[in-house]
Amino acid sequence: MNVLLRLILALVIILAIHSSALGQPAAAPIPPPAWPVTSAPARYLIVSDEDKTPPSLAWVDICFPVPQWAAMPIRVFTDAGIAVGSEVLWTAPGEPTILLFDSSSGARQYHVYVGSHWPALPIPNTKAGVWIETRLGDGKPINRLADMLQAWNQSRTILGRAIDTGIREGGNRFGPQDNLFEHFQGWFDLAAPAHLEFGTISVDASFVLVDGKEVVEAPGLHNWMWPASGPPQGAIDLAAGPHTVDYYSAYVLPGVDNEPRVCSLAVKGGPLDQWTMLMPGNGFLRPVAHFHVLGYDLQGTSVGTSMNLPVPVFSVEWTSPKESTIYPDLPDIGLIEMQMFCRTPLAGTFTWTFDDGSTAQGQGVSHLFPRPGLRTVHVSLNNGDKELAWLNQTISVHPDWLHPEKGPQLHPEHEADIMGRNPDSLSASDLVSCFALFANYLKQDDLLKLLPAVCAKMKEMKDADLPYLKDAALYLTHEDWAHATEQIQLLQSLVDRSASAQQTPQMIAVNGECRVALARLILKTSDHTDEVRSLIEAIQVSTLPPKESRGLAILRADLSLATGDVEGARKQYQSLTGKPSDLDVRSSIRLTARLGEARAFLDRKDFDAAEDVLNQIARETPIEKISPDWALIRLRLDQDENLPVVAYLWAKRLLPVITESGRSELLFRLTDLAFAQGDTALAQKTLRELLEKHPYSEEAAQAKEKWPAHQ
Repeated sequence: MNVLLRLILALVIILAIHSSALGQPAAAPIPPPAWPVTSAPARYLIVSDEDKTPPSLAWVDICFPVPQWAAMPIRVFTDAGIAVGSEVLWTAPGEPTILLFDSSSGARQYHVYVGSHWPALPIPNTKAGVWIETRLGDGKPINRLADMLQAWNQSRTILGRAIDTGIREGGNRFGPQDNLFEHFQGWFDLAAPAHLEFGTISVDASFVLVDGKEVVEAPGLHNWMWPASGPPQGAIDLAAGPHTVDYYSAYVLPGVDNEPRVCSLAVKGGPLDQWTMLMPGNGFLRPVAHFHVLGYDLQGTSVGTSMNLPVPVFSVEWTSPKESTIYPDLPDIGLIEMQMFCRTPLAGTFTWTFDDGSTAQGQGVSHLFPRPGLRTVHVSLNNGDKELAWLNQTISVHPDWLHPEKGPQLHPEHEADIMGRNPDSLSASDLVSCFALFANYLKQDDLLKLLPAVCAKMKEMKDADLPYLKDAALYLTHEDWAHATEQIQLLQSLVDRSASAQQTPQMIAVNGECRVALARLILKTSDHTDEVRSLIEAIQVSTLPPKESRGLAILRADLSLATGDVEGARKQYQSLTGKPSDLDVRSSIRLTARLGEARAFLDRKDFDAAEDVLNQIARETPIEKISPDWALIRLRLDQDENLPVVAYLWAKRLLPVITESGRSELLFRLTDLAFAQGDTALAQKTLRELLEKHPYSEEAAQAKEKWPAHQ
């Protein structure tokens, strides 16, 4: 058969097979399957944050109801059923999973299929945006790039990863700010050759490399403010095309002179005619897009994941819009407000039960957790009395480390929320957080309301929480003598609990500080001197901070005075003050002025200010505690603050001390206090001495008018 005949025959066969192709309209394309990943039990609909076409790389954070899904293959598809590459950048217990995916298709929405056995596809090009990784530091100063790279490579503890569009951090977005290393890697393109200058702004060691070559270094600890010449700078000549910038930073100490944590990068040159901070969205680095979850639904034919895990009908999302904290670096104390939303294909009534005993209803709710940590949320869905489904979700509740510039504060609505709850319903752990926070913001009334519950649950408190309770107890005892009974109960509970803790140096110090405060409080409010002595003798002085050690020495002198050993007290006070010759004329004038200041505060009824002045004098020059001026101002303050028992005890202890100047005032005040306390014998004795030995004093005249029947 010749060649021409063969060609004709082939054409006839083709036309016969595809006869519909001639004279017929083109067939419609076959639509993609509604659920292309047949073994995936659940999927998320994600959409771009912006209306414009996304760049080639994007990311989304998804809160998986099944934590194991983050470790299983994840498939991402466009609406047209086209699979795109993806990979998990970061996942951690109770945290959203950060998923990167190829968005070069230009689509503004995708489906993320989870829980299947289909392998993930690789992303063709991940070089976009800024990749951030934080590792645990080694605590050593960094002075050279070689040291930085060596320390980075030797650190095996990764604290977190993220992706952004700029190089600017206020510290560690994954946790507390101390002792860590950070690496930022970003990519940029130059349309033409350029001479670029780079400047680094940081408070600790930072190094900038471009295409692997060091350009800028700022070693060691330093101030973040720019000098007159600008930040540490360096320059490099680059060809047209793509380039990589690496920024390494170390945080060794908790700040320099209380400066804020910061590490950022500025660039000048090429398309930038002036210094430009590479803030997120700067336009110099290659962009990445952020997507957010819009929906969550289930495949009806799927009975479970490839790992035979249950498939929840819920997907809970959470964010932290507001917090009350002591300072950003404290990871385990604070009130953290969380907003939570439940996505599900079902309808019904949503009930939320939180692990602090609170409940709420609604598909979206806001809840205040009394303490950071991994918290458990239970969500149930009901149709009338019938429960359709439920889910236990673990979420990581913590301060917003990404935005530390917001600053610590106590929001009034957070305080009102906690104080509106029954303290007995709070766990021991949650009570510690609230107690520590309210003490930091000097919320005395709140502390007193929580105090009985704290004492009742003291045995449940963890050893690590005892220092927080100690600090709050010391604040109370320094500020308020009117509630001595409750404070004694709290301090005694702390003494007993810290004695049962593991006897580390910290726990021994906690026990010692609580004993000092308890002994001081008991001595001030009672004559139980034996109990005070027992508390003091059990203290390991070497474990106390210097300030507390001095306070203990002064307390020993106070005990001598309370037991009638005036001379012994005088010697101890004097040894803590120094030799009388050491007090020059200028010091004497300054002391007189401060005592006058205390009297002025008393006249204005500013009792706190008067207390502060007197306490400062007593700490610096303890011998003044038995001087008539200081002692009588102290007595007047106790009376004016309506502390009759405290004033009565102090006045009795002053009887053998103030024998000349100020004696008439002491006798009058003690007579008044003794009558009020029912100590008639002492009152008549002091009244008789006042009238007989100081008959022409102003106090004697007042006494004759006030107690005529006892003369």
